[in-house]
Amino acid sequence: MRAVPSETRSILKDSLHRSVRLECGADGVRTVVKRFANRSLAGATLDRARAAREHRLLGELVARGVRAPAPLALERVNGGWEVRMQWIEDAHALAEHLSGARAWPAPPERLARELARLLAKLHDAQVDHPDLHPGNVLLDGLGRAWAIDFHKARRARRLKPACAWRDLVSLAAGTRECTTPQFRARFLLEWLRSAPQTLAQDVLERAGDSRSALAATLEQQARARRCAAVDKRRARWLRESSACAPLDGERHGFVRREALAQVDFTAPERLPRARVLLLRELSEREALAVWSNAARLSEHGLACLRPLALSLRPQRWVALEAPFDGAPVAPGLALEGTRALHSLGKLCAELADRRLRIASGRWPVLWRGARDELALAATSALEADPRGGDGLDLVRVLALAGRNLEQLSARERAAYAAGILAASRTSPHGRARLRARLRHG
Repeated sequence: MRAVPSETRSILKDSLHRSVRLECGADGVRTVVKRFANRSLAGATLDRARAAREHRLLGELVARGVRAPAPLALERVNGGWEVRMQWIEDAHALAEHLSGARAWPAPPERLARELARLLAKLHDAQVDHPDLHPGNVLLDGLGRAWAIDFHKARRARRLKPACAWRDLVSLAAGTRECTTPQFRARFLLEWLRSAPQTLAQDVLERAGDSRSALAATLEQQARARRCAAVDKRRARWLRESSACAPLDGERHGFVRREALAQVDFTAPERLPRARVLLLRELSEREALAVWSNAARLSEHGLACLRPLALSLRPQRWVALEAPFDGAPVAPGLALEGTRALHSLGKLCAELADRRLRIASGRWPVLWRGARDELALAATSALEADPRGGDGLDLVRVLALAGRNLEQLSARERAAYAAGILAASRTSPHGRARLRARLRHG
């Protein structure tokens, strides 16, 4: 392999046995190199098979007109196997657009159809891609969708309807907290139009040939899939991972990895109070619960204080970082003002959408900004709501703010209800029912 100066390389993704890097040659051409390097003999044999399978599959997909990186080379380098492939110019992961890190390159309705067409082409090519999620889908500057990361994918003789449905649910789950039900309905409808007719009909039969019933089933299963995925991802915050690193190089606590080089945690009392909530005098169980629950709320994309640092020894404390300057709302303090109640209503709807219930404790549960915007702060009591996403915990959420329904004025009730409606991600019919319930409830 031609030697490439180290300064022209950058790591895109790194894990124990695989890495992905971007290389720029002397001619200015950029390529992506995925490296498989397992230390064991059995692992090395598996690396070769995976690298060869991805190289072959990419070539077959590109030949069929599926938007995927073109394979350029398959090589054995320094004891590992590397697949060199095309760099998609001006393309970024769908996950980045969903998080708000990047602007959408096209109107959402167009992107929903574009994602569906990409998935339909993969299914038409009989590709079983078990790791299809927003991190493995790219959107380029023209709004076109590309699929990547095929080392786990295989081509089947005939793709099973269950695999196609799994992919639909996976993409709907990955996008549901950042898009509307209309976005996902357009996605499903376009897939039914573009997918192989037999496969689409088999999937449609899951709901008795009713597209509306199929869309409702997709929403229900996507919500459950997303909740399960977030619950699984919480484990990343209690070990060294891409989310966090050991505090001070020891396993006596953890710090959010992206803040590791930016903040000095040797003196936690010096952390900026306008953005950081510092909790002390905790038992180890309480500290772990507050940290883990903050991670869960953050992974769900809720307005909340993100985990910043956790120390278990020699001192026990938890630092949480707010998304905006403000101050904690003291436990039991009555929250007043229509703006604050409107923001509280949004939190109520978002918690219901994520199937979560939160209880007050001896720490501030709410963080209040200068414009009365609210974020969830510290809690050691977070549990799944058995009513699913259909039950709004109006009374419990108000209790977090030291209020109850009887205490609210007509204007405050209206502001609270308007906040709930503003954050509710449901169909127009569901919004009409919710509006009636809030008006008469």
